[in-house]
Amino acid sequence: MTLPSVSILLVNLNGRHHFEQLFASLRAVDYPSELLDIVVVDNASVDGSVQWLDQNAEDARTVQCRQNHGFAGGVNVGVEASTSEVLVFLNTDMRVEPNWLRELIAPIAMGEAECTSSLTLSWNGQVVNFGGSAMNFHGIGWQVGMDDPDIDRYRKGGDTLFACGGSMAILRTAYEDAGRFDEDFFAYYEDVDLGFRLWVLGYRVLYVPQSVAYHHHMSTSRRIGVHKIRLLQMRNPLWLIYKNYEQEVLNRVLPAAFLVHQKRMAYVLHLDDRGYRIDARDARGRGRLHEVVLKTKANRRSVGIPPPAKADMLAMNDFSTLLDGMSAKRRSIQSRRKRSDSEILPMFRIPFWAVEEHPEFSNMIRALMDAFRLDEIFGTTEVVVDPRVASDR
Repeated sequence: MTLPSVSILLVNLNGRHHFEQLFASLRAVDYPSELLDIVVVDNASVDGSVQWLDQNAEDARTVQCRQNHGFAGGVNVGVEASTSEVLVFLNTDMRVEPNWLRELIAPIAMGEAECTSSLTLSWNGQVVNFGGSAMNFHGIGWQVGMDDPDIDRYRKGGDTLFACGGSMAILRTAYEDAGRFDEDFFAYYEDVDLGFRLWVLGYRVLYVPQSVAYHHHMSTSRRIGVHKIRLLQMRNPLWLIYKNYEQEVLNRVLPAAFLVHQKRMAYVLHLDDRGYRIDARDARGRGRLHEVVLKTKANRRSVGIPPPAKADMLAMNDFSTLLDGMSAKRRSIQSRRKRSDSEILPMFRIPFWAVEEHPEFSNMIRALMDAFRLDEIFGTTEVVVDPRVASDR
């Protein structure tokens, strides 16, 4: 097997505290140094990251950004700064095994796949963090095996819907042809979107458990407001299904996805319908003056919107505001489609995963399945509450 040149791209946002262990593990990687290029894209960190890199990481090149481009944009900045045949994306809150890189790129070097993803474990190596991928019909991705201590269950590799952006490799030509990470996503689900798109365009994505990395899960995200994360996590799944489903499937799935979105927003709004339903009392009639007083009181009553609900509203607003741009991306993807959705959808594993724990949410998923005949598309009627069970290998 001829080893290709590799660029390891690290996108950093105030992650200096991870660097020592990250770079120690990268320096122990079993790969020819002349074929290896490490590029750190710094997203305007303020924690001394760039200074640390200047003083302690002579084996890496640093691209310093004046603003935070997010994960998707940061990766693409790194791609511009590199020339290697294979691109490897690695989170800064990771450490890797010495054979991590050789195993990760082996299927690409042998022509078996264009994109691969590692087995990722928790930092202490006691539970799985990523053991393959799954997704439900409205675009919520799932890292198979999350928090499962039975690691051996995830030692078998194979096709997977998407590679986890925290530890993945991709042939540069495939990454460019597929249109790269979508920078409109900023962060979250850009890897799910890319994986779906790669399969649509005729490429192959493999889960390679012989390649092992360890992850401080959510170490960056927990420092950002939860409502900011929620906006991305509510909006981006809608974008990815809109772009990638073929038209016949999208016609059924998209309206159902909007209804799911609305229901999830209703939960964080804690909707109370008192005073909003017309009942017998409204027909009694107590005089014109009385009606004016009642309406005046109602109009003065303010309705507070919790930050998560506002995030959901902004997600829907973004969807409509940027629809022209997303439609252009959709046309480009669909015009080059090489696989039908019927070939791809079995890799979803959990199409009817009910992501909310409210009892009536599962019933709503079943109702949507019946109303839009989604079972005909996905070939199952199983509504899943716990994806850790249903998505096992």
